[in-house]
Amino acid sequence: MRFLTLVTLAVVSLAIVAGPISATPMGPAAAAGNTPTADTPSPQPTAQDSDTTPTDTTRIDENTVLVDSEYRANESVALLTIRSKTVQTLTFSDGGRFRQGGKVPVTTEPFRAGETATIEIPVTEVDGWVGVAISTENTRLYSEIVEQPSGGGLDILRALSSLQAWLAGAAIAFVWMAIAGYNVIRRENGRPEVA
Repeated sequence: MRFLTLVTLAVVSLAIVAGPISATPMGPAAAAGNTPTADTPSPQPTAQDSDTTPTDTTRIDENTVLVDSEYRANESVALLTIRSKTVQTLTFSDGGRFRQGGKVPVTTEPFRAGETATIEIPVTEVDGWVGVAISTENTRLYSEIVEQPSGGGLDILRALSSLQAWLAGAAIAFVWMAIAGYNVIRRENGRPEVA
């Protein structure tokens, strides 16, 4: 009787932990109904010049490269190091102010051809997130996440697919069944009693 109860408990636990299994992964685009189709172009990374650009940079457009970004929480500023291949004017704004609404202050900086400069932008931290919006002559709006909150150890849950989550749930249920079975046999002095 106890064995039947344990098996039933394990099956119910497995069903609760596993939940419905989705046939397709539900990423943010699929959940929003924005599944890419064959005729919908998706953004592609642009190639970087290996002789002039280090590999740890981010290309904003063909003339502008984000070399480094840093957040100084005690000063509430973001430091962005930008390299420009051409003469252009860049506009920076605080991404955190977009959530508050209203007017967003902007900082405009002129760049000479081949210039690399570090720009200091006052920023607002919202729920651990700090971002800066960058506008160039060729890119209307580019967002740079300068700081993001730590997941507190739960980032693994966001990274699991539905199949991986199902397998993890099955493994957990199996372990609990083994522990329960061991406890039953231990209570009955090593031999199960037949009802």
